Amino acid sequence: MHFILLITLFFAVCSAAAPQKLIALPDASAAPFSPPTIKSVSFSGNGCPQAGGGKQISGGWQHFAFTLPDFAASYGGSKPRSVNCQAHMSLGGGESGWQVAIKDIWTKGHLELEPDVKLTQFITVYYSQDAANTVSTVQAVTSPSSSTLSRDITIYSSIPKESVVWSPCISSNGDVGLLNVNFRVSLTSTNGPSYGFFGGGRNLTVNERWGWTWRQC
Repeated sequence: MHFILLITLFFAVCSAAAPQKLIALPDASAAPFSPPTIKSVSFSGNGCPQAGGGKQISGGWQHFAFTLPDFAASYGGSKPRSVNCQAHMSLGGGESGWQVAIKDIWTKGHLELEPDVKLTQFITVYYSQDAANTVSTVQAVTSPSSSTLSRDITIYSSIPKESVVWSPCISSNGDVGLLNVNFRVSLTSTNGPSYGFFGGGRNLTVNERWGWTWRQC
């Protein structure tokens, strides 16, 4: 089972220069059960090479985030046009009789788009225990047709409750499973000489934060 959710964003949406609705992240006090713990996290993909130690992880399960200082894609520049990073998170110590799922994802970075250049973000979520059961979100960001967009942005992805991918039901041993989240961006253009970039800015590195939901099983 594979769901794909498509959202198109225009340049002002979620940008640092535009008003934004604050979205609260769930925390341990809001969870109706004892939250699981992160046993281990690893990464794969050309946006987060295993060698080099560029990855930075912060927060526990309820405020998990990671920063990727070397993550960068460009159109008409020296970086690849398509870049991805997949996080593999092993969760344990959960409370029996509950399931958890990713509901919200916030991606921050610096964006530069000349006219006719588009940034598309793809996020795919699944648990290794049932790799065929996935959900994917697609967000497209475009610049104005007559000017260049250059600003820090936050791209917000929300998975509808009926489409989230649930963990296996936590058993008495507390094991939740291995969660995989693949984050990819791609830059395309209908105008060959154009330029586009997504990556770190003067005061910002690419980072991603997750929000969760839960249910009894």
